[in-house]
Amino acid sequence: MFKEIDKKFEEVKSIALSNNLPLELICKAYEKAKELHFFQKRKDGSPYLIHPVEVALILAKLDFDENVICGGLLHDTIEDCEYLPEQLRTDFNDTILKLVDSVSAIDKAKYVLDEKDIYEDPEFVKSSSKEQTYKKLVTLGKENPCGFAIKFADRLNNLRTISIFDYNKQLEKVRETEKWVLPIAKTLKSEYFYRAIKNECFKIIYKNRATQYLDQYKIYHNSNEKNINNLVIFLKELFSNSSIKEVKIKDVLEYKVFEDLSLLYKNLEISKATQGQILKVANYNIYMLYTDVSHKKATDEVVNILNNKTKLKVLDTKIGNFTNKMYFQIEDEIKNKYNLYLMSKNDYAIQKVGTLSGLNIDLLDEENISELGVDLIKVKTSNGEVKYIYKNSTALDFAFKIHKDIGFAFQYATINGSKTKFPPYTKLNEGDQVEIIVERESNGNLKNNSQLKWLAYVNTELAKKVLIKWFESLQIKNAN
Repeated sequence: MFKEIDKKFEEVKSIALSNNLPLELICKAYEKAKELHFFQKRKDGSPYLIHPVEVALILAKLDFDENVICGGLLHDTIEDCEYLPEQLRTDFNDTILKLVDSVSAIDKAKYVLDEKDIYEDPEFVKSSSKEQTYKKLVTLGKENPCGFAIKFADRLNNLRTISIFDYNKQLEKVRETEKWVLPIAKTLKSEYFYRAIKNECFKIIYKNRATQYLDQYKIYHNSNEKNINNLVIFLKELFSNSSIKEVKIKDVLEYKVFEDLSLLYKNLEISKATQGQILKVANYNIYMLYTDVSHKKATDEVVNILNNKTKLKVLDTKIGNFTNKMYFQIEDEIKNKYNLYLMSKNDYAIQKVGTLSGLNIDLLDEENISELGVDLIKVKTSNGEVKYIYKNSTALDFAFKIHKDIGFAFQYATINGSKTKFPPYTKLNEGDQVEIIVERESNGNLKNNSQLKWLAYVNTELAKKVLIKWFESLQIKNAN
């Protein structure tokens, strides 16, 4: 029953071995996962074990360490197998336990509603517990960032194997992914996971309309495979004596090709997209990786060689959404189009999985999780502390961001040292320094100044939910 899965696990071991990772721990995690999932089946009747092995394989291919690979193998054991956290720690280590715990869902059957939490919804416990699960992921993930990678790999594999479910169930999973998983991946700049997961969502959403487009995309890429392989060989030889140490060519995914087509052809209907149109946009990303030189020097060197020793034509330069670095749009003799990225090997590794540390982690806010993915601006408090708040936020939003009691006691704001008394609906800009002036009772306690019209003055979910909860409590109190 497990012969094919054992064979798949051999791939995980092979990659781990090539990365000089200790196999003993990884093999132990596989045997424990096999033991705990032994009698479990997926919806299609296959052994459940194939799922954690596929998750581990995704992580291994992205060069994660043995703890993360083990976390991938064991990621469902606490949630689905009654494997006690204390036992997992004893059997493995604290790092693996924390990774598995961060991606384990809150048990709805044992879930206790916290009415003080503004995100709790007593009428929709399933929705509320789901939101709490993602808040838990963000909270624990900030301490154990590789937990996010396990979650991304888990979701990616689930989307790839979701066809057995009713289509409405598939769309429900897509909506959940778009609401929480994709914004987290985008915030962390985990380009590989973001694009791969978004591509699976795209194929589910357009399942009944994209058959022709996906067929044409596949035919074009299959027929062009030999040309791409030859181009890789050519570029490696061409740059063999340069600062470029590696050349990789990757397909631009289906969803991104269609996005670019939609910009080129306004109101393009996906069911009518043709191969001729697909040829008009970049279908491949070329990554040229350098070491021991500056980005400028590598760029000058590559441009000089391309212009003088090849028939590749530079069409344009742009800035990458994830890399924030310039890339070239180029074209070959047969009109294939490419995005050419120049990166250090370290930048390429970060580009694939994100930083999983530092600034991007700080941008994750479990209280504002429903707004992840929205553009952020930096705003300073009166004492110079930097806060990240969502674009189009108002002074009142900022007050609630600091603390809900500060929000309720809002009188006015001063911005950038001005003596002007700015009202609650004032929009904030990048770099503003804001002081919130509050009103107090005679005993020194903060006074609640909230008014129903304040709901029109706030743009963040946090502020809206705090206000709504307050006015609902007043309504109940008055009714009694």
